[in-house]
Amino acid sequence: MNPISRSPRGASRLTPLALCIAAACNAPAFAADSQPLELDATQIEDSALVPADQTGQLGYTVESTRSSTGLKLTPRQTPQSVTTITRQQMDDRDIHTIEQALETTPGVSVSKMEVGGRTDFRARGYSISNWKVDGLKFQGGSDFSGGGNALNMDLYERIDIVRGANGLLGGTGDPSASVDLIRKAPTTTFGGSAYATYGSWDKRRLGADLNLPLSADGRLRSRFVVTQEDADSFRDNQSERSRAALANFEFDLDDATTLGAGYQYEYSKVVGGGWGANIPIWYRDGSTTDLPRSTNVVPSWSFGEYITRTTFGSLAHSFDNDWALDLKVAQSEGEALNHRGLAKVNSAGGGRYGGYWQQDGSGAVLNGLHSSSDTTQQSAQIDLSGPFQLFGRTHQAMVGYNDSRTVAWSPEYTCTMVGDGRASAPALGCQFRANNGLPLSNWGNGVDSDYDMLASRTGRHSKTTTRLQGLYAATRLSITEPLSVIVGARSTDYSATTRSVAGVRSNQQNHGIVTPYLGVVYDLNDTYSLYASYTDIFNPQTAETVNGTKVEPIRGQSYETGIKGAWLDGRLNASAAYFRTKQQNKAVLDDGQLTPTGGDAYTTGTGQETDGIDLEIAGALTANWNVYAGYTYLHFRRVDSDGRSDPSHLFKASTTYRLSGPLDRLTLGAGVSAQTNIRAISSPAGQPVNGVSSGATDVNWSGYAIWNAMAKYQLTDDTTVSLNANNLFDQHYYSNYGFYAGAIYGDPRNMAVTVSTSF
Repeated sequence: MNPISRSPRGASRLTPLALCIAAACNAPAFAADSQPLELDATQIEDSALVPADQTGQLGYTVESTRSSTGLKLTPRQTPQSVTTITRQQMDDRDIHTIEQALETTPGVSVSKMEVGGRTDFRARGYSISNWKVDGLKFQGGSDFSGGGNALNMDLYERIDIVRGANGLLGGTGDPSASVDLIRKAPTTTFGGSAYATYGSWDKRRLGADLNLPLSADGRLRSRFVVTQEDADSFRDNQSERSRAALANFEFDLDDATTLGAGYQYEYSKVVGGGWGANIPIWYRDGSTTDLPRSTNVVPSWSFGEYITRTTFGSLAHSFDNDWALDLKVAQSEGEALNHRGLAKVNSAGGGRYGGYWQQDGSGAVLNGLHSSSDTTQQSAQIDLSGPFQLFGRTHQAMVGYNDSRTVAWSPEYTCTMVGDGRASAPALGCQFRANNGLPLSNWGNGVDSDYDMLASRTGRHSKTTTRLQGLYAATRLSITEPLSVIVGARSTDYSATTRSVAGVRSNQQNHGIVTPYLGVVYDLNDTYSLYASYTDIFNPQTAETVNGTKVEPIRGQSYETGIKGAWLDGRLNASAAYFRTKQQNKAVLDDGQLTPTGGDAYTTGTGQETDGIDLEIAGALTANWNVYAGYTYLHFRRVDSDGRSDPSHLFKASTTYRLSGPLDRLTLGAGVSAQTNIRAISSPAGQPVNGVSSGATDVNWSGYAIWNAMAKYQLTDDTTVSLNANNLFDQHYYSNYGFYAGAIYGDPRNMAVTVSTSF
């Protein structure tokens, strides 16, 4: 893509949406208040802005994306809210994990269930469960067995997040959002980069990225990425380590055909991550606690460990008529091992909850969990797309098929908790709660050093095989010069067969589920477009009932309408959207009941209905000024019995500016993530009476605003040093409040210094 140039033809009066953009681009335009405000003032010379890189990224935005409909569309042409976290954004914000990336994403909120374990990413009032890598379905959930806990952003070029249902491509119309990670791929030129980071709590991180052509003409090329991190924590007894590597190869069979293959490895381990929220909200007498953020009553042997190994391949062919064939395959093998202990509130049997701490150090009970799983997922997708002529106009079409098969295998364990000269009764399923865990002598002194949890396999195991197949098609019809219509549909087959540890089989099947998609875009002028879209929701659930069967799939509808704008040849994009979602059959906790394997049991809820507003802006205000920001207003028209985990108002923003003149080697940045309070529920355990609770309690999850800042200095043309500061004003806030009468503190102020070089 060539550097852009703007002609006087692009001038027009400023609308309210463009007012702040024009102000940033040319403040003098506002000095002459007697003159009309004209967009001539935002003209950019040929050399002002650099062209897109080889991946189509333009700083804080992208030229195009296929993540919504499978058609290659610009953000303005896409009739849904689409956010891209680009490589430059990740570098500027020192982002290396999926959690960090989604914490900066407009419209997405984060709620943790424990440290280093289950994390619930949410959008528009619902949990995100649709994860992809390079468009292929991936077990990306951050839970006790999902691959999300090991995802390492150093291996990925960017992340596309489509808010709202996206069942056309994924097969599951998740009403929240779909997350598609785009893997780093080789290019034809030699180059690379390396960095070293040191930060708060002895954080040490190293990484290297090498693009290596293996033939003189670049037809055979490779990309290698390696990274590692070791860090302590502000919490007692906690440390983290991660490792990742990528080897990606491409070979041009001819000018039109490219073959790709590669392998990646991702590893993460959290020591001191417990089972559940690690800070109690109430003492045994019902009074509210006020514990230090460092409080973390876990044993030294508590950990969660996650490994994902992925082999992938691709074949891309371009035909002479501009049509393209794209075939992708991948196999991911995930291993998860959890050996966790934590003093917390939990079930005491009979619908009652105990283990509340007393202020004198007594009352705490050590809970324990041991589990492991091996998950293999095989995915394939083939797409055929291109333009066609009809009635004198050019249109786009796409047809495809994708298939994923997941086999999850979990052995059964029996465990005994020992300590203080005692041993618990053996626990089949290895879950120790308030009624069978071991009491601590003094929670203020941590877990007694002789406490341990001994686990052994019984020889039995459970196995779940899931198959998701779909045939889909979509077309973008250019009805008139300003009006385009996207029509698509998908037919999905879903099956899940579970064999319990007792050998009992259960099966869930849904065949021929049709998911329609309709989108309309109307160009008001060269800058603004109106749009609307509709799609159905179909989303199978993995939650189990008291009988061990799966809760029936979620069904519903998703609507969105709004206005989008694009400036500076697509380098700046903005949107304002109204959305509405209806959902039935969502799984909710079944009043403290357990599954046959000892997990929390769920039942079909009453369903939810939400609507709200999304505002977003991303890209370049000037050649030296990048920004992305988003505001979401969320309204629950109907809420199920699990209550709320989402703020009504969510605002995120980040900006960087490269100075000029003598300080032109210095870039400064700042950002904020703010949300209002949540009227949540402490569930299933609540505020105790006489040391015991028998039900949920309404709680107020306080709102907060977390500020960050960065500074980067260009030491040489190839080397930079940067400083990132998070939670700049050391705000006390929670990343969970109310789960089993517990809470989890967010990170205090922390800093990191990074030296990076490129070649």
